[in-house]
Amino acid sequence: MEREIIIGTGNEQLDAIIQTDLETKGIGRVFAKVHTRRTLVNKVNELGPSLLFIGEELVGESNSKEESEEEWEFTIEQVRRFSYDLRIIFFCDRPQDDIFLTKLTTYSITDIFNEGKLPSNYLEQIKLAPSYKNIERFRGQVQEVSKSLKEKKREEEEKQAEVIISSGAIPKEGKVVEIEVPVYHQLIVKPKLFVFGSAVKGSGSSTFAKMLAEYLASLQLQVGVLESPYIAPSLYDLINAQEYISDDWTSMHELIQDDKEIRRGMSINIEGVTYIPQNPRVSLKNWNLMKSAYLVGYARQIPILLYDISNGVVDEREKLILRQANGIFLTTMFDPARVRASNHSMVSYLLEHNLTDKVTMLSNHSNDYLEKKYSKDLKEAYFDTDDIHFFPHIEEVKNATMDVKSVWSFLDEEQLQELTDTFSQIASQAIGKELFEKLEPKKKKRSVLSIFNNKRK
Repeated sequence: MEREIIIGTGNEQLDAIIQTDLETKGIGRVFAKVHTRRTLVNKVNELGPSLLFIGEELVGESNSKEESEEEWEFTIEQVRRFSYDLRIIFFCDRPQDDIFLTKLTTYSITDIFNEGKLPSNYLEQIKLAPSYKNIERFRGQVQEVSKSLKEKKREEEEKQAEVIISSGAIPKEGKVVEIEVPVYHQLIVKPKLFVFGSAVKGSGSSTFAKMLAEYLASLQLQVGVLESPYIAPSLYDLINAQEYISDDWTSMHELIQDDKEIRRGMSINIEGVTYIPQNPRVSLKNWNLMKSAYLVGYARQIPILLYDISNGVVDEREKLILRQANGIFLTTMFDPARVRASNHSMVSYLLEHNLTDKVTMLSNHSNDYLEKKYSKDLKEAYFDTDDIHFFPHIEEVKNATMDVKSVWSFLDEEQLQELTDTFSQIASQAIGKELFEKLEPKKKKRSVLSIFNNKRK
């Protein structure tokens, strides 16, 4: 069977010689000659050849050797999408140990003529079936190339994941996150993503995330809490999810892990807040970067999303989320190890990734004595920040957590007013002062304080 051939070496005289040789020897018939790499891709798609004879000097759109190599890799990737069986012959003038030639072998190219001239036996080689023996001498740096390709794939995945995280994703069913709070139509609420994490284990990041979500919901904002797939599940129990779910409930995390369609009924709505917890009975073993991207992307149907990473601040898998976040809230507390150790791993990590400008510190279990004597040390421990809020130790927080109730409903008048003042500062900072002042209840309106008071009754 006569083979259909496309030639494009970048040298018209060489193209003519190759055409004559191939057709005279009965190897095949040249259907087309191309003069640019872009035309090459289009012709392969149009004609579907069985043999492609190309050369490095074929005109491209790059301005340097490095860019040209990258363009060639992209071009060959495009060609391979049309046909994996297409035999590709590559002509160039490069040394045998050139790493670019090693890269070419990873695209199933089994014929490389690298001496700047056609070997005397090149037609005999083309007549025979493709053989990896022809390229063994070019594969001396295959491990380095493999590492480079993995890194390139990781970078491409990160770029794609960042787009999904920042822009959101819409599943086939459309809107799948059920939000009970009405949209505040007369105001523009820009989507926001906030991360909650613990700088000190057990300092209450999940509790603070829940409290801020409830506070923002009281302002008639659509707000949700999403649990990271990389932490030990706790949100399910923190909100007593079993009381609100149906017998066939499946978490969004599970469906994404199993590559199943996202559907309604996975989120849990409690007092105006939308929660997306893990299922504590299901292990997320088959998770990766793109699954995280789609988890957050789907959840961004909620305008204000709080992402709880608990103790996972320095987990490399959370890096993209931290990078995309509008703000990072980290909980801490006064203890000797923290106020006297400014170079601990978490601080170093945030500095290394240029994330400190996004951080707001929430110091739990504080009191007047500690604030007066050690607040300066605590601020210095966290990259000399002034963006820190102090919260008193309140026994009712533990009581409310154990009863699986809103902390707000357990506070007395004085505690409620103190925390309302602090959370109003945090909310104003998070959503913007102008929007907050429009949402904040006025004297003639029902106050946030009265809303929480009514919850207690």
